Amino acid sequence: MLSRRDLCGFGFALCCGSLPTRAQPKSGDPARVIRALPGASFTGASGNASTALMGFEGTVPGAVLRIKRGEELRARLVNGLAEPTSIHWHGVRVPNGMDGVPPLTQQPVEPGASFDYTFRPRDAGTFWYRAHSLEQVGRGLYGALIIEESENVDVDRDLVLVLGEPIATQSPSKAPVLVNGSVSPEMAVQVGDRLRLRLINAAVARGFALKLQGLIPWVAAIDGQPVDPFLPHEGRVVLAPGGRIDLFADIAGDRGAALMLAGMRDEQPIARLVYDGTRQPRSRRQQPPPALPSNPLPARIDLKSALRAELVLAHASPIDLPRAPMFTVNRGRPVSLGIQKPSGGPHVVHLHGHHFRLLDRLDDGWKPYWLDTLVIGEAGERIAFVADNPGRWLIEWHMLERPNAGAATWFAVT
Repeated sequence: MLSRRDLCGFGFALCCGSLPTRAQPKSGDPARVIRALPGASFTGASGNASTALMGFEGTVPGAVLRIKRGEELRARLVNGLAEPTSIHWHGVRVPNGMDGVPPLTQQPVEPGASFDYTFRPRDAGTFWYRAHSLEQVGRGLYGALIIEESENVDVDRDLVLVLGEPIATQSPSKAPVLVNGSVSPEMAVQVGDRLRLRLINAAVARGFALKLQGLIPWVAAIDGQPVDPFLPHEGRVVLAPGGRIDLFADIAGDRGAALMLAGMRDEQPIARLVYDGTRQPRSRRQQPPPALPSNPLPARIDLKSALRAELVLAHASPIDLPRAPMFTVNRGRPVSLGIQKPSGGPHVVHLHGHHFRLLDRLDDGWKPYWLDTLVIGEAGERIAFVADNPGRWLIEWHMLERPNAGAATWFAVT
C-alpha cells in the first residue's frame, strides 16, 4: 500500500504555524495542566465559543506540546466536561498505564477529576494527543505532540500543520477542511527557505489526498518514524485518518506556494505559504535533505519465529472490550497479524503501543516504513511487529467516514 510513487493509507493532515505552542515543563517541574472543556472555539476563528465543540484548554486544536526525546513529559488532565474522558498519546510508545484507554489501561477520568500522565518518549517525531473516545475527538479534543530530535535538524522553519473539520459528520467528504482551526490560513515564509512540514490528520473518519504546489517536497517520516527521504510522485501525498507525514520542502519559485486538496475535479487550496518580505532571501539549497536520526526500532523482524494471529474487523460497541485477550505473547517475540474485513468500505486500524511493518503479499518481506495506523481495503493486509512493550494493548478500528461503525480488541505482552 505504501510505495514511493503512491503513499497509500488515505488522507493528509496539516495545520498552520499559528497554533499556540507551550513548552513542556522539565523533569522535576509541576505537571502541565491540560483541561478538557466544553464550549470551545477554533484557534483560527473569531467570535464566541461553540457549545457543539470540546477543546483542551478551550481551543481546537489544543496547544502544541513540545518535548525532546528522552525528557520526561508530565501532564495532568483535568476533566471539566460533563462526561468521562481520557488522553491517548497517538503513535507514542508509552508505558501501558499511560496509554489512556479506559477500562483497559486506566479508569475513566470522571467529571471534576484528574489524572497524571508521566512518561519519557523513546521516539522523536510527529505525534498527537487526543481523547480516546472518537466522538470526543470529532468534537475537538485533540492537539499536536512534537517530540524533538536530540540532534539539530537543518531547516529554516518548523511548521506544525493539523487537518481537521468543523465537527464530525456522517458525510465528512462534504465538510470544509480546516488547517489549524482555520479556513485557508496563510503562513509566512521567505524565498530560499527549507521547511519542515509536520502533517497531522486529526479528522479520524476522513482521509486526505494532498498536492504541494510551488514546493519541492521530500517525504522524511511517516507516522513519526524516519524514512530515507524521497520525492513523492507529482508532489502528491496521502495520509490515513490519525496518521502523520513529515516533509522537508524547498520553495520552488518566487510566487509563494500552497497546499492543495487533491483527488477532486477542482483542486482547492487549503493553506497558503506567502512571502513576508521581512528577511533577506536565503540562498537556495541544491542538495536533497539528509535522513532524520533513527529511532530505536528493530532493524529486522524474524517472521519465522513470529506468533501468527488473524483478526476479522467486526462491528460492535468500541467500549465493549472482550474479557480475554485476542492473544498473549512473550515480550520481545515478533507477531504476524492478518487483518480481514467481511463487508463494507475501507476500515481504519490503529495499533497501540507499537509500530508495525506492512508485509508483502507473499509474506516474504515488508514495506520500508514503520506505521501505527493503516487503512484496510477489500483484500485485507498482514502486518508484523515486535511485541517489546509489556502490558495490555488495544487494536481499534472503524469504517472510513463512519467513526461510530467500529470496535476494538486487545492483546497482552508478558
